[in-house]
Amino acid sequence: MDQKTKDDAAVYKITDDKAIIFTTDFFAPVVDDAFLFGQVAAANAISDVYAMGGKPTLALNICCFADNIPEKSIEEIIQGGIEKANEAGVIIAGGHTINDPEPKYGLAVIGEINPKNLMTLKNAKPNQDIIITKPLGNGILISAAKNSKIDLSEHPNCLKFMTELNKIASEIAVDMNIEACTDITGFGLIGHLKNILRASNVSAKIDFANIPILDSVKKLSSEENWSSGLINNEKALEDNIIWNKSISESEKKILFDPQTSGGLLFTVDKSKSIEFQSKLSKNNLAVSKIGITVEKTNYEIEFFLYLDSNLYLDKYNKQEINHYWKNHFFDNLRYRNLNLIQ
Repeated sequence: MDQKTKDDAAVYKITDDKAIIFTTDFFAPVVDDAFLFGQVAAANAISDVYAMGGKPTLALNICCFADNIPEKSIEEIIQGGIEKANEAGVIIAGGHTINDPEPKYGLAVIGEINPKNLMTLKNAKPNQDIIITKPLGNGILISAAKNSKIDLSEHPNCLKFMTELNKIASEIAVDMNIEACTDITGFGLIGHLKNILRASNVSAKIDFANIPILDSVKKLSSEENWSSGLINNEKALEDNIIWNKSISESEKKILFDPQTSGGLLFTVDKSKSIEFQSKLSKNNLAVSKIGITVEKTNYEIEFFLYLDSNLYLDKYNKQEINHYWKNHFFDNLRYRNLNLIQ
């Protein structure tokens, strides 16, 4: 597998039961704390291996630092990366540094996998649940912090999720033979969801009300906090979407927001969905079912509010809908208790 498939990482098959996964990512600081930046960058780079269903094993540092950066700050960035890599069971075996006026850090990561366990973009099927594992909006919070509108250290949930590995979610998915996955990063929720939909030739119905959003993001979603990446995502991805009229323009922008070290997005057979969500929740992951896949239509994504969707009510019986809300009532309470939903 290479760039032609648009999957999260390259895969090279060695034998029938062994393949290697290779990926890389690095970027400029998204937080002021050097150690924390190293952790976020490492978690973000390693995530692509988890999105494919693999086990990360080895990495190299990618470092871009100017001569005027204090040596202590460089050491803290690299140490943050090492500690997060150690948490993932990854050995950082070296790396390379170049002189750059804007500091950047990340990793080139190698993982391993049995090819039969690969989770790819092309494996989604109609009538599967769409499940994500982290709340959205950290790109808007990062922009607001750069604009001095907030202090990111006062948003601990944002920092928590950016440093959280996608390890457990990936391992549970592989154990349950889930076949379709991606991580939500630079293209935002809509971009990465569309990658799966296009590769699998299906469409999606998404319940906006059940998309978890970090605290304060809706309030801060305004033009001054919309990054160039967000605007570019919207321009490239806004076609073939049906929006519920109650979703505001500022709320739409959150779904195009580039995420740093975002969660995983799965499509899951309904026969496995409840058990899968339960296992994720028991491991303290912020799991949410946000919608379903459907047969390919003339649109890619329809956003709706669950109880207002007559089309959805016509196709799916009330018993399933009642079960859905019973199943997610306590999830939504848990999000509120974590201050993730406004």
